Amino acid sequence: MSAQPSVAPLADTLGAIAVPARMRTTMLRRSLREHPGPTVAALVGLLAAAWLIRYALRGDQHTLGLLAGAWVLGWIVLPLLLGGGRGRVRPAHLRLEPIGGFPAGIGLLAASAIGIGPAVSLVALAALPVHAARYGTVAVLVAAGGAVLLWLLGLIGSAIALEVVGHAGGPAGALLTGVFTGTAMGVAGSLWAVFPWVSVVLVAAPQEVVRAMAYVPSGWPIAAVTGPTGRGVGMMAALVGIVALCATAYLMLVRRVIAAGVPFRPRRTTAASPAAPDREWLGWVPAATRAVVGRELRAWTRHPLRLQYLAFAVVYGALLAGLPLLSDVDLLLPWAGPLAVLGAAAMSAGLVGLDGTALWLPLTTPGGERAEVRGRALAWLVLVTPIGVLLTVAGVLVAPDVDPLAALCTLPALLGAGASVPVWVSLLRVRPVADPRHPTAADNPTDIVSVLVATGSGLVAAAPVLALVIWGPSGVTPLLPLVGLLSGAAAWWGGLWLADERLARRGLDVLAAAGQRSRPAETVLPPTWDAQWFRENKSTAWALGLLTVGWIPVIPQGVMPLAFGIDSGWIVAGHLSGGARTTVGLVMIGLGVAMLLAGLVLWDRRPQPGVSAHSASGQVE
Repeated sequence: MSAQPSVAPLADTLGAIAVPARMRTTMLRRSLREHPGPTVAALVGLLAAAWLIRYALRGDQHTLGLLAGAWVLGWIVLPLLLGGGRGRVRPAHLRLEPIGGFPAGIGLLAASAIGIGPAVSLVALAALPVHAARYGTVAVLVAAGGAVLLWLLGLIGSAIALEVVGHAGGPAGALLTGVFTGTAMGVAGSLWAVFPWVSVVLVAAPQEVVRAMAYVPSGWPIAAVTGPTGRGVGMMAALVGIVALCATAYLMLVRRVIAAGVPFRPRRTTAASPAAPDREWLGWVPAATRAVVGRELRAWTRHPLRLQYLAFAVVYGALLAGLPLLSDVDLLLPWAGPLAVLGAAAMSAGLVGLDGTALWLPLTTPGGERAEVRGRALAWLVLVTPIGVLLTVAGVLVAPDVDPLAALCTLPALLGAGASVPVWVSLLRVRPVADPRHPTAADNPTDIVSVLVATGSGLVAAAPVLALVIWGPSGVTPLLPLVGLLSGAAAWWGGLWLADERLARRGLDVLAAAGQRSRPAETVLPPTWDAQWFRENKSTAWALGLLTVGWIPVIPQGVMPLAFGIDSGWIVAGHLSGGARTTVGLVMIGLGVAMLLAGLVLWDRRPQPGVSAHSASGQVE
């Protein structure tokens, strides 16, 4: 009789722990029944897991640990980018339930283990005991335990990341999205350098990878079965400690959310400090412009999409310059700063569309148009200049044997053009977002034309420096810094003049375009080959082809052999020398520029959706 009351609390606790699991099971069942996406993702994941297990049979143990770590890291990061937290049970869902923090945390982890991602990840991590089978039964058991610990690490890490980033607001997720997309684009732009390195790593990990894997938890299970016994015990104990630490952190996080509703204490608001002491370094700037600078700097550090664009530009530029090191090419390292500046300018070519009707303030203030233009440009310059300088200096320090003069002299020209011209472009081609107060990653205020114009302005501003570096006599080398500064100043004032004219003369049109809540229908591209669509939209198809292929003659066939001396089997100018090499490179650049200009013209002349030929002819008449 006395045992029954002691069993009842335990049964209640187990029932409370099972509540999140039942909720997650119901969500998953409905998701699989209503949408085919999870099933397709499961098939793709199983194919990747099967390849990993196949590689484990004969592959290198250090490379296998690297791949397992990449899998766990992807499990943690990708749900943040792809909206994987929508179907999860979160601590806030249990605030009204009579359940404590510890049972709630255990139940939420059990619910997180129910799904396609955890199941596929468990199959993928089975590659570790498969690889350890060659060392005996004990090695298989140790590697299997390590695989389970890595699985738990991914499970808990994903739950922590979704809860923390989800409640940290848009900026954290935006930064993560920018880093991820910048990494993907940087790797895609440097495939010629990445592929040879990947092929080497898949055969046998280089010594630097072997040394690094000694500090990566995903390499410890295999290292524990191949190394000395004492060292293996230490590695497995450290892995257990990391998992226990993450689990404790998650339980404390759940307890905090259930008790207070938020994972962290809200940031306290402080009284506004006087503006003059904070901005003494901008004392030479008029007060109205200084106010716009302060507003824009706050927007750059708080607006999710601006943070995403800035992170993308920095990561993209750094990887384009740094990844060639994998193929022992260090010529691009000093250009990390200029490349990041050029990317930041391209991503800033549509920021007016994010502001909605806020432009009515400068339009109704005497001299407001001039202050608005200069404030936006100056804020961009204040924000991006340190980034460009730091990346350039870092590249110079990493590659001291590379002459950095061209990159250093090009940087001020790109900064001058990148600060002012995108302001004009964003006023010229306004693409409003659906809701400026609640922007999402799907809101893209730029288009290919705006990006190309902003990028082209930077290249035009840097052209005098590059021309003197490539074709100028050796005696003009001391003048290169002056030429770069003058080019940047000319681009700065030219962009400001254009933006002033646009906002002063067509300010009402810009305000009306930015205040729209819906964009005109855009051209819908078919996901697969559709001959009928291509016959009806020839100009659009040709424009896309030219805008995509036109970069090949410009960058790899022209700029790379002429400016950097990079030769490869498929670079035509690389097989020539002297004047023939220069001539072919210039012809390739001219061909690419002509293709890009033709693509822009065709893109602007493409048929607009919802506008029939009859109505278009009526408008012409």
